[in-house]
Amino acid sequence: MANRPNQKLRLLFLLKTLMEKTDSAHGLTTQQIIEELAYHDLEAERKAIYRDLQTLRDFGLNIDQRGGKEWALVSRPLDLQELIMLVDAVQSSPFLTDKLTDHLIGKLQSLASLGERELMHKRVDVPSRVKMQNSDALLNIDLIQQAMREKRKIRFRYFHYDAAKQKALNHDGKTYELTPVRLIYSDELYYMIGFRDKWANAGSGHQPFTPYRVDRMLDVAVSEESATKDPRIAGYVLEDHVSPSFGVYAADKTTVVLELDDRAMNPLIDKFGLDAVVFENQDGRLLATVKAPLSPQFFGWLLQLSTFIKIVQPQSAIDTYLDYLDSTRALYQEDR
Repeated sequence: MANRPNQKLRLLFLLKTLMEKTDSAHGLTTQQIIEELAYHDLEAERKAIYRDLQTLRDFGLNIDQRGGKEWALVSRPLDLQELIMLVDAVQSSPFLTDKLTDHLIGKLQSLASLGERELMHKRVDVPSRVKMQNSDALLNIDLIQQAMREKRKIRFRYFHYDAAKQKALNHDGKTYELTPVRLIYSDELYYMIGFRDKWANAGSGHQPFTPYRVDRMLDVAVSEESATKDPRIAGYVLEDHVSPSFGVYAADKTTVVLELDDRAMNPLIDKFGLDAVVFENQDGRLLATVKAPLSPQFFGWLLQLSTFIKIVQPQSAIDTYLDYLDSTRALYQEDR
């Protein structure tokens, strides 16, 4: 090999060297490139290196000669800041297990030069962040998507954690079999929206569309049974069932008028976005009209803002909130 350089192999190792050892801030001289190739038992003269570099340029790679001395691959499909942002997202995601987090970060780092990889290493300091415990969660996602593509039902068992922090199967380990409608990402977790046939009738008293946490699903398999055909599935609108601000378990939305202090404006925009209608009434009070579920999630958000915000309309929303506060207060008064 040393006496008869393989031109194709040399070109590949040249590209590998540029990807690993150079970037917008670091370059290699022609002599350094020759030495790197020699490490892989590949010989090349300067003219051959120049031809190979031009070939890579003709292919579309942005290879720059800096100061007439150093060569560098100065741009990539993802630049350093984009890679850092992705590493931050992976590092802080509670859905990913520790093992998968390290695996994905390693793949992202491989897209950068050696000099840039250290900057990407654990950019977010989240030592106490709770990570996913179910390593099959990503496989569950694949199976759910397969069932949706093939228009079949999905089979699984569902669990919760008991007081001993052990997995306890719901409904005595019964296997669920239902039609997967949507796979969504909300509150940093994946959920499957399923359509349950037994709750499809209006008189069942239940909503047929039910969310299931993907990481709480066990023994997931694509069923041989075809997916249910129902006009409500075809007409399913995610926003009608899932609140982007209050999660997948939120109730149907109600138009609510809030009275708020200026200090509540930032939290209001953070929660409802710039679409929130904000205005002053004749008395100069600051009001906002929003659509929110009358749920513990919404009420908990109101409690965080305490005296800075309150519901003023409709009366039914006020009554529901007061009932929530009364039931919460009652928990503590039992022991007094």
